[in-house]
Amino acid sequence: MKKFIQINDISNIRKAIDEALSLKKEPLQFSELGKSKRLVLLFFHTSLRTRLSTENAASNLGMQVSVLNPGDGWSLELQEGAVMNLDCQEHIKEAARVVSQYADIIGVRAFPKLKDKKADQLDSILNGFVKYASVPVINLECCNGHPLQALTDAITIEEEKKISRPKIVLSWAPHPKALPHAVPESFIRCMRQLDADLTITHPKGLELDPETVGDVPICYNQTEALKDADFV
Repeated sequence: MKKFIQINDISNIRKAIDEALSLKKEPLQFSELGKSKRLVLLFFHTSLRTRLSTENAASNLGMQVSVLNPGDGWSLELQEGAVMNLDCQEHIKEAARVVSQYADIIGVRAFPKLKDKKADQLDSILNGFVKYASVPVINLECCNGHPLQALTDAITIEEEKKISRPKIVLSWAPHPKALPHAVPESFIRCMRQLDADLTITHPKGLELDPETVGDVPICYNQTEALKDADFV
């Protein structure tokens, strides 16, 4: 796999879940696999769980980890051919090539600004690294997806389910600030690939991407949607 940008980049999610559960039982069974390899994590926005879990996973594989946090590097110019005489001191093309010299894998976390939906959906930082880096790139969350979170949720469901095909409800919930659709849409993609019994519930007007949702049923009555649910 040259890149891991969306959950659908995994061709067999069920096999990936089984392998993850095996690793959970014996975390160090491949501790030599990443020997002399380096994972570089670029956090353009803050992270807690994704950062800690990714660093821990790399360590269990024997990899070395380098982390750059927000503000550690220069501001990046994302436009091809831009005249760089304003706020940006480095072009993403050069930055990706430089990081590639020090990394065997690059992880990138870059949130959307939530001001221009079309611009956000371009995921310019993540896709810039995918385009210009010479090593594999992992998506640690962007505007359009959070594949590691989706895989983790699928693993948890597999661990905790009491019946072979439980009812799963993806529900909208209030939050103190606006958030992108990365987590719910990655979860939907994952559940669709697993042919899960999934229902989505949210208030009218808060629709997710119709192509991602596909034929998954949507219920605007949360109480009705949650009836007989095994996972929420």
